[in-house]
Amino acid sequence: MTLHMVQRGLEVDLSHFAAMERTLTDDMDRITAEVHDLTGKWINLSSGDQISTLLFKNLGLKQARPKFTKSGDRESVEYEVLVAVQHDHEVVPKILDYKELDKLRGTYVVPLPRLAKRVNHGEWRLYPNLGMTRVPSGRYNCKEPNLLAFPNRTQRGRQIKLGFITKPGWSYVSVDFSQFEPRACAHYSQDVGLMEVYRTQQDVYSDFAIAAFSLDDLRHQDALGKWIYPGVDKQEHRFPSKTCFLAAIYDVTAGGLLEQMPVMCASCSKPTTADKPDIPVHDCGNFIPLWTEAKCQEILDALYRKYPGILKDRVRHHSRARRYGYIWDLWGRLHHVAAVRSVHPWVVSGALRETGNFPYQGLNSGALKLSMAAVMDDLEASHMLDVCSPLLPIHDEILFECRDGEREDLGEAVKMRFEDCVRLTVPVKAEWSHSLTWGQLEK
Repeated sequence: MTLHMVQRGLEVDLSHFAAMERTLTDDMDRITAEVHDLTGKWINLSSGDQISTLLFKNLGLKQARPKFTKSGDRESVEYEVLVAVQHDHEVVPKILDYKELDKLRGTYVVPLPRLAKRVNHGEWRLYPNLGMTRVPSGRYNCKEPNLLAFPNRTQRGRQIKLGFITKPGWSYVSVDFSQFEPRACAHYSQDVGLMEVYRTQQDVYSDFAIAAFSLDDLRHQDALGKWIYPGVDKQEHRFPSKTCFLAAIYDVTAGGLLEQMPVMCASCSKPTTADKPDIPVHDCGNFIPLWTEAKCQEILDALYRKYPGILKDRVRHHSRARRYGYIWDLWGRLHHVAAVRSVHPWVVSGALRETGNFPYQGLNSGALKLSMAAVMDDLEASHMLDVCSPLLPIHDEILFECRDGEREDLGEAVKMRFEDCVRLTVPVKAEWSHSLTWGQLEK
């Protein structure tokens, strides 16, 4: 299937990327003006020197562990540094937004059309270079261009995918695992509460949100058997709970979790930046960060109290790494972590965090590859490759290009293969969706 994907490629709309380049430039100019309104200073947000002067001299922000440039002449303003201080002043998220837009424009929007090849009149396609040997967990990697690394957290990042189109009468079909890594965590840890959530087909993030935020447990099933959580707000409760859960199985600390939490104002409960036009932006003039490192530690502690098997499973993986110098997944794939025997504690802790999610990611990538092999056998046996073409493996998802008349059959058939590819102690579930462009696929 991988060879077929590389040879097929994805069709691109060059006019979309040209228009998006203009839009990104306008947005970057707007953010520059907003930074001026907040600070009273006009600066070039592409200049590290000017940003460093603004943040650490003019505004007086402090790094917990000061990091300087290689020359040592100023404090660093690398992405990690800005993320670490983003809760300290409302201007920092805007600078991060600017840098994201600048990266989107320079890394994807401008280069992608140049990498496309003309195959027919008015038809341009991108041909990804896929590999599977560079990532320890066995996940696919992609280069020239890296179609697997498109940013998905922001609206602008997702707009890049709108430039990938299909011919008239064809659609994109996406089939992906539903919460595979949390399910793999339940399988490995054998946590009774976590397994019960999945066996009864509840929503694990809403289930945890009830405990994390001490909400009234009003859950019930509707007429179709779907679980409803009236007391759980999607943005205020479920999203932070989901972020915490996924961070925890990666062995992220409270400080690391804080970097992933949305920058919200505790005074008005609004974000400092709006990714969507219908979301109000913080404007109360009294910015107080809603999330702090202490609060992140509290929600992490709540997770481990709710599902203690997760912590026990991590200790087991850490013990294996310390004893053998490597760790393995369900398929027997090894990941060497000799750094756990270092004399430096910070090196050891970094190596142990590296092992935290390897068994779950390895199980995920192996299940995806088994599914790909089974699906390819099905397509070849039914002589369907002329009307259903696999395009790309994306972590826990396969992207297809399919004639409209075949998409229902394709989606259901591939979904069945995903759910039967590997047997865990909890049910494996998959979902599928379709659209005219890659960016319109439902997630």
